[in-house]
Amino acid sequence: MKGGGTVLKHYSMRSHLTVTFAIMAMIPILILGSFQVSQITHITQESNRNQQLTTYRLGDAVQDYMYYHRNAVETLAATISASDAAFRTRESLTLKLQSLQQNLAGFSGIYVVDPNSMIKATHNTANDSLIGIDVKERDYTKRVQTAQHTIISSLFIGLEGLNQPAVAIAVPIYKGNKQPDGFVLAVLELTPIKELVTKYDYGKEAYPVVLDHAGKPIYHPNGALTDKLADLSQEPVVADARVQKQGEGTYELSNSKQKELITYKAIPDIDWIVWVSKSKAAVNAAFTESLSITLLLLVVTLILTVLLGSFLAKRLNGTIHALVGYTQRLAGGTFMEPGGKVVPKGAPLELQLLADHFFKMAEQIKENQGALLQLNSELEDRVEERTQRLQDEHATLNAVLESMSDAVVLIDMEHQVVYANHRMAEIFAIPMPQLASMQESALFEHIALLLPERQDELEKLTAGPRVQGTFTVKSGLGKERFMMVSAFQVAREGRVFGRGYVWRDMTKEHEIDALKNDLISLASHEFKTPITSIRGSVETLLRVDAQWEESFKQELLQGIHEDIGRIQDLIDDWLDISKIDSGAMRINPQPLRVEAVVESAMRRLPQQANDMHTQFEVHVAEDTPFIYADKLRMEQVLVNLFTNAVRYNRQHPIIQVTARADEHFVMIDVKDNGIGIAEEHIDKLFDRFYRVDVSSRSQSGGTGLGLAICKGIMHAHGGEVHVASQLGEGSTFTLSIPRFLGGDNGHEQEENHDRR
Repeated sequence: MKGGGTVLKHYSMRSHLTVTFAIMAMIPILILGSFQVSQITHITQESNRNQQLTTYRLGDAVQDYMYYHRNAVETLAATISASDAAFRTRESLTLKLQSLQQNLAGFSGIYVVDPNSMIKATHNTANDSLIGIDVKERDYTKRVQTAQHTIISSLFIGLEGLNQPAVAIAVPIYKGNKQPDGFVLAVLELTPIKELVTKYDYGKEAYPVVLDHAGKPIYHPNGALTDKLADLSQEPVVADARVQKQGEGTYELSNSKQKELITYKAIPDIDWIVWVSKSKAAVNAAFTESLSITLLLLVVTLILTVLLGSFLAKRLNGTIHALVGYTQRLAGGTFMEPGGKVVPKGAPLELQLLADHFFKMAEQIKENQGALLQLNSELEDRVEERTQRLQDEHATLNAVLESMSDAVVLIDMEHQVVYANHRMAEIFAIPMPQLASMQESALFEHIALLLPERQDELEKLTAGPRVQGTFTVKSGLGKERFMMVSAFQVAREGRVFGRGYVWRDMTKEHEIDALKNDLISLASHEFKTPITSIRGSVETLLRVDAQWEESFKQELLQGIHEDIGRIQDLIDDWLDISKIDSGAMRINPQPLRVEAVVESAMRRLPQQANDMHTQFEVHVAEDTPFIYADKLRMEQVLVNLFTNAVRYNRQHPIIQVTARADEHFVMIDVKDNGIGIAEEHIDKLFDRFYRVDVSSRSQSGGTGLGLAICKGIMHAHGGEVHVASQLGEGSTFTLSIPRFLGGDNGHEQEENHDRR
């Protein structure tokens, strides 16, 4: 049955009975299995504890064995050290060595080594061939001579050990006033150690291992490892034993390639390690067997339960199916006639009563079905009408908010953003998915990063129901935007639902105010000088009490003419700026040769360039493509760049003009040797009224409109202007101008310019 999009699964009575019987049968089996698993776990833990205790006993036994033998050798060395020269003859030393050999078993050879590392006495007089053997290259010789105290060697093979794997105890001997006089060398047999190690019961499939300080096996069930002096120091269990001293863990040994449970102990006095290892499979065998038996019983029980449940539930299940069929017919609109039988004869009393109640309910449903259908139809119409009205209102509100030029964000009572228009994401450079899931605090933190100052003012926006403030926000390009924000509570009928913030971009208004101020300042400054000059010249000419020479009058009139020209140039610049701002600048593009435009611009330079002996270096290849541009406007751009190159120059001006082309544009580079431009001025160089501070120069800084007009002219052509400069090393201005394509492409190019 489906309801509300959720699928509910129902099972037959037969299935329910079968599951019930299965659960009742499985419970005792699971309890029994759990008890058995618990018992086996306890036995396994007890076995592990016994293995650990055996390991510790083995370590103590090996330590005691080595202690007795080391103590005996040290006693012998002390006796020799206390003897004078008369008792250090070979015969006397041999008797002492034989005494130790007879009193303490386990030595395969006992020797006295002189200070020159030569064997000079042995307990075995029948084997004098070892007398005079040099053992200075032995590890134990180097160690005992360096340490001057008792050392126990690592496993080795040599003549002194009868060419069998052996371990030696070396104890220094002295003469006189503690002067080294060689050492006693006692070679231990490994057989007694093996008998000592193997006498313990380690349990089924467990074995012991004894390693010396170098990681070589003193005893290992794989005797080949001892015979070839194998190095087991890299085994992980050895590293753990060095650090932990004693413990247990699961390891995979390099010679067994299977996981093993190992208990280990380090013997501190001799730096040996003992461990007892048992395969993990043997440890888990009993547990696995018990689990298998439990699972087998569980499967058999389930099979028997299913068979028994099916048999017992068969009759009851038939009655249930009849009742289900009746309810399905009711759902399809088929009503039983009075006196009909819903369930078969012999059905349980409870099911018969249930069928009677269904019959009465069906009659009642039949009577009210028409009214319910009518009511449902009316309700659906009302819901649909209300839903459509809400959707229309929501769409209208959303369209209004998205159409606003202001940024809008709404915050709920949990301080979570619930709505923000695209203008909000655009102003603060936040992706819409991220903005829609932000907390109010995270949003303010992001906005605070864009505020060069007054970051604490953001907190005041939440101080009251209605708060206003103004902020300066840095855009992604580093430019400042002036914002006014209005914060308000979203409330209705005294209930507050959250807060809203409306951010209005006041940058344009601010720029207009700044432009007005700059314009007034420029007009008062730039007009004052020529007008004052004109007024002075006119007043001079109007004096009736003076007779002026004709040449002087011409000079005054020429000055008036030049001042009027400067005023006219300033007015023309203002008109060009106005056209650029309003998008009314029109150009008349035509195919032009780059060299011709450059030469024409050079001829239009003011007299100042000639007075400073400006040098031009024009390098334009003959195959340079034509440009598609307005001749007068391009000359205006070049004249401005040439004039600036002369004006901002402290030496003999040199202007280099080169041209290059790509698939769509011709690039004209204008390079000068002037004073250069500081890096902090480059980004604002093309802004209106922006003038670099040249108060320390003798030249005028200009009006600050020339490069802004150049940029507007280039944009009107569909091109660009860029500058690269270093202070004191001159500047390079690059003009990117569309190249003339020619043919049908030329007509298409003209149409594109007309549309612009």
